[in-house]
Amino acid sequence: MLRGNAGMNTKASAGTEIELAMPAIAQPEAAPDTATAAGDTAEDWLCAWCHHRVASEKDRFTHSGQDQFTFRNPDGIRFEIITFSRTLGCKESGMPTLEHTWFPGYAWSYCQCDDCGQHLGWYYTGKTEFAGLIIARIVRAVCANN
Repeated sequence: MLRGNAGMNTKASAGTEIELAMPAIAQPEAAPDTATAAGDTAEDWLCAWCHHRVASEKDRFTHSGQDQFTFRNPDGIRFEIITFSRTLGCKESGMPTLEHTWFPGYAWSYCQCDDCGQHLGWYYTGKTEFAGLIIARIVRAVCANN
């Protein structure tokens, strides 16, 4: 039986209830020191978790006339992404695949923060290469500095 969001109850052998904690979903927390690294500019995009620089505003990439998209994955989870022609602090992870691609003709693989490893979006390869970073997982440096 679930008791709110707090956890799950089970009966111990003596009939007493013990509460087991349910696993939490990782959420970005404000870094203890919100100052960005030296060299970060207001035009930079940072990982929302660790404030590592991952992209620059000047590298926004227009695909089919847009640089912002909203998609749903096969499980129905909605993602809003911004496309960038290159990233500065992300590493590619996984084998590129065309399965369930949001951009026909472009294979995707994961894009993870170089510093903390958080999944920030996807890399796309096809006629050109670009990254789609999840808006909720990145933050502008100007916001982190305020």
